[in-house]
This record gives sequence, C-alpha cells and structure tokens, in this order.
Amino acid sequence: MVADQLLSRTLNPRSIALFGTSPAQSVIEQCLKLGFTGELWPVHPTRETLAGIKCFKSVADLPSAPDVAFVAVNRNATIDVVKQLAKIGAGGAVCYASGFAESGTQSGVDGVELQHQLVAVAGEMPLLGPNCYGYINALDGVALWPDQHGCESVTSGVAIVSQSGNVGLNITLQQRGLNLAYLVTVGNQAVAGIEDCLEVFINDSRVTAVGLFIEAIVDPVRFAKLAYYANKRNLRIVALQTGRSEAGAMIAASHTASLAGRRSAYKALFERCGVAMVDTPIELIETLKLLDQGGTLTGNKLVSLSCSGGEASLVADLSEKTALRFEPFSTEQHARISSTLTELVTVGNPFDYHTFMWGDRVATANTFTQVMDGPQDATLLILDTPPRDDQDSQTWVIAAQSLGDAAQATNKRGVIVATLPECITNAIRVAAKDANLVVLQGLHEALVALNAAAWLADNQAGDPPAQVVTALKTKLIDEADAKLMLQKNGVNVPNGVRCTRSDIADMANKIGFPITLKGLGLAHKSEVGAVKVGLQNKQELDSALAMMPSEINEFLVEQTVVDVVAEILVSIRRDAPVGWLITLGAGGVYTELWRDTTFLLAPVDDVQILGSLAKLRIAPLLNGFRGKPAGNLNALVELIQNVISTAMNNNLVEVELNPVLVTPNTAVAVDALMIATQQ
Repeated sequence: MVADQLLSRTLNPRSIALFGTSPAQSVIEQCLKLGFTGELWPVHPTRETLAGIKCFKSVADLPSAPDVAFVAVNRNATIDVVKQLAKIGAGGAVCYASGFAESGTQSGVDGVELQHQLVAVAGEMPLLGPNCYGYINALDGVALWPDQHGCESVTSGVAIVSQSGNVGLNITLQQRGLNLAYLVTVGNQAVAGIEDCLEVFINDSRVTAVGLFIEAIVDPVRFAKLAYYANKRNLRIVALQTGRSEAGAMIAASHTASLAGRRSAYKALFERCGVAMVDTPIELIETLKLLDQGGTLTGNKLVSLSCSGGEASLVADLSEKTALRFEPFSTEQHARISSTLTELVTVGNPFDYHTFMWGDRVATANTFTQVMDGPQDATLLILDTPPRDDQDSQTWVIAAQSLGDAAQATNKRGVIVATLPECITNAIRVAAKDANLVVLQGLHEALVALNAAAWLADNQAGDPPAQVVTALKTKLIDEADAKLMLQKNGVNVPNGVRCTRSDIADMANKIGFPITLKGLGLAHKSEVGAVKVGLQNKQELDSALAMMPSEINEFLVEQTVVDVVAEILVSIRRDAPVGWLITLGAGGVYTELWRDTTFLLAPVDDVQILGSLAKLRIAPLLNGFRGKPAGNLNALVELIQNVISTAMNNNLVEVELNPVLVTPNTAVAVDALMIATQQ
C-alpha cells in the first residue's frame, strides 16, 4: 500500500523530471500549455535542450529530488532510472514503457520478472504503471501526458482514474461540459493503483465526484473503507467496470458459475460501497457532470417539460427501465399550472406545454415556476437546439433562461436535456451556467445519470466485505458428506442415509416413504437421470433404481419434503479478490431458465438478506400468492446465514444449495454441491 501523502506529492508536483525524447518533449509542451508554473527538468545524456529547456545529463545532475518523474525510456532502462530516482528520494515516477507483466513472456524475456525487478528497485517510492499513459492534474496545471488532450485549467471538478490509457485520452477529449480536475491512468498497478488515487481524491477538497474506468479492484477491503470515507465527505463515486473472466475449474460444476459472472460480483461490491454503476463512457461522463453540478438528487421523483407530445412519450418509455418516477401533479398544483395556460393544453407528467408561449420569457417562466413549485426532486426541460452557426437559436436560449428563472424563484433543481447529444449550443451552456442549471446530452444517457444520482442519494457505503484468497487446488465433496457438514453447522437437510444398491430398500423403509433417490458422485444429477423425487413405495423405488446410470454404485436415500411453497437457490462462493459472493434466486429447474437472482457480499445481516429476497420475481410465492400459505422466511434467513458461516469457516470454495425447499414451517436444503480447497 502506498501512503497517501506520498502519492499526493506525485500527483501534485512542483518539480518534474523527464526521461526520454519525443514523449518527454510532449509532456513539457502539455505542461506549459496547461499552465504549469513549477520546475521542468529534462534529463538526456546527449541533448542540450528539449522543447527549449536545458537538459541535465543524469539523475545525479538534478538540482534536487523531483516530486515526480516521467520515465519514457525502454523497459530495461526504466528499471535503472527508477532505481536512481528512488535512491535520491524522488516523490514518484510515471513509467510509460510497456513490455512488463502485461506482455507475459515474449522472445525469451519474462515481463513478469521485469516488473518484479521494477517494484523492487522502486522501494517506498510511489510508481504509476508501468505500461501507463500518465496523468493530468488540471487543478495545478500538471500534464504528465505524452499526447494531445482536451483538459483545461479548472478550480474544481471530477477526478477519474482509468486502467486504460486510450480510454482516458478519449475522456479528456469530451465536448460535454464536464469539469475534469484529474485524469489518472494506472497501467499495470505494479505499485500504486486505483485505491491510492482514490485516497488522494478524497483528501482534495477541490474534487467534487470520482469516476472509475476499471477492470478489477486490487484491494476490495481498502476500497470499501475509502468509499466509506468518501461518503462521509459527501464525495460520490461512479464506476464503469469492464471485462469478463472465464469461470475457473473450481466453479465449473455449479449453476452459480453461469449466473454470477465477474460483473455480478462487482455489482454486489459497488452496491455495498455505495458506488453507482454505469455501462458506457458517455453514461459515466453524464453522471459525473450531474454530480459535479449539484450533487446527488434528493430522490427519484421527476417532472419532464417539453413542447412535444412525442418527447413526452419518449421520456416516459425510456424511464421504464429505471427507478425514476414521473408522478401526476396534485390537484392544487395542477390548477396552478393550468392557470398559466390556454384551455388547449392538457397538464400531465411528462408535460407537453405546447408552443403557445414559445419565445416569451416571462410567460414561459411563469408556467415553469408553477411546475417547479412542487414535491419533485428535479425538473427536466427537453431542449434540442439548432447547433449550426447559420441558424437562429435565440428562442431556445429563452426557453433555457425561463427554466433558470423558475429554478431561482423556487430554489429547486432544474436540468436541461438534449434528446440528441449534439443539439446543444454554447449559448445554451452559458444560459444554463448563469442559472446554475446542468446540461445533459442524450435522453437515454440523461435518464441513466439521473437514475444513478437518485440511487446514490439512498445508498451509502457500508462495512467492508470479508477478504478471500484464491484456492489453487479444489475437490468436489459428494452430497452425502456435504449434507453431514451442513447439518453439523445448523443447516436443515432432509433425513437421509448413504447406501448401496443392495441395501436401498431397507434404508427406504427405515426412513419412510415418500423418499427421494439420488446417485452420488455427480455434480448435476438431474441431467443424467440420477434423481428421482417422491417415490411412494418399493415398486416405484425398484423402477427408479433400474433407470439409474449403471456406473453409480452409491446412493443417497432421503425423506421427500412436502407442502413446498417455493424453491430457492442459495449459493456462496469465493470470488477473489472481490469477496464471498452470495447468490439468491429462483431454484430448481427454473434457476438458469429464469435467471431470477440477486447478489450480496458476505458478511450480511438478516435485513439485507430479506431485502435481497424481496427483489426476486418469485418473492410473491414466499409471501403467500393468491391465498396460498406463505413460506417461513425466518427459517430461510437462518438457513442462509448458516450456509454462509459454513463456507467461510470450513476452508470451502463454494456451497450451492439448489433447491432449498421453503414450506410454511421450515426451509430445507434438499440438494447440495460443495467444493473444498485441497491441500
């Protein structure tokens, strides 16, 4: 872990050393362009100047230890330069070169070993990269960035950390009015990474929101703690997580592997940490813009204003997949709004206010004021402006100004939304800025951003998840032994016994019909006909046994559970490095068909489990559907908690119970798949 104060020096330098030629020259040019007023010290053994600045011949010739160095030499030379910088106490380094761990072994060179060497010589010195594009600090005019970029000097704004240099570059080039304070790329994260950057951002009062473009979190526990501190500072985080991992051998046998991919684990982590998730860079930018210019919403209730019925319908349709609500106006507010309009206008939400007042700022502001003077959390004005210089857009500017007048009169939040992202002009931006309104570009992206801002208002960071380590070797525990372990740990399982073909009949009589017959040694028994449920007598048992695969020699005979209300999937598995991933969902034959699942990270309390179960589509069955008995939710929650503790305390990799049968009186795990670590 890199100490925050050390990385702060790296990201907020007053002196910069530069190694290399063309990339180093670009960094000098970009720093000067952005307004850097500190020291720039190019180091080159043969050149007298670089970008018009005198060069030093070596690290030893530098006036003092630089706050940061941009190292753009080949990978072998990078190791040597970093070693020298660490010895003189430099504040940090950005390692531009590739060919380290990300490249594996090529042409006989072990990139992983080279990265180990780089980390070793860096010692306590913070290091971004290798394979890192650099960073921009637009607050202090710092651009350790070997290329063009779109950042401008700002006094406050959002901070973004990206594992991708090119995506980081693309984000700097946005033309959407985002105030970008920091853009940091971390490359291979050999030393400093996402968590270290996040800690710097949290402690910089000029940062208004944080965005993440990431593939993975290295230290989820530390990340969760930082997210908690960010919440305390009212600094909210938005994440775009990319990439998919293949299900490893240790989980290939389970249903959960196909249901709970990498994104599900990160979704559970981010929900636990109060971090909003988005799916595209544009959604990331629009959400951060909304947070930067006004913070989270106070809730999810919106009003939409437009002068077109088509736009109103589009808003209503696109919002269906969100938690946003466009509720009808109260009778009193409806009357106030109607008093400002002609009888030809029908008042509703979304609201088509027509064009009778178009271009009349006073009349439009009067209507907008009555609309904004209500209980909603934000009011949207759908406004697509003619973007060409040869087109007169003044009346659109008046509409934007009218919303600003209404926002000022009511002290309520207003948002201008362009259905088409390119239909926003600089005049609209100026009018919005003057009125403290945010401009969002793209109707879909705007609704995503508003939905995220509303979600953030209701979701705060909680306790960190439990740590997990990857199990290198695993083994499958057969169902009979798995159920014995579960039973010892308080998990309710059917009365059953292991037996062979010769003694099945005796065991069935002892347990009592109806019984369930299962072949042991298989992960998915039902797929090969190795499960027969509800056998009523010996004749049915003999028939079922004859149909079992001949290679099965051992069986599990169990009492059949009756009066079933619902079948539930309950699973917990290691998902390193994120945590212990809990999956709850529709069970039995419907698991993969419906994919009705929710995800949590351990540890969890009973309230969290109940809340997760309530999100399932099959929740009505648990609560008693159409007059049928309700399931015993207390018993189900207790079973889930006991399964979690069994996995975490017994060196297990995964436990999947599918299904757990819930009855009015109890919850019973009738099928168990268990994978353990193998020493």
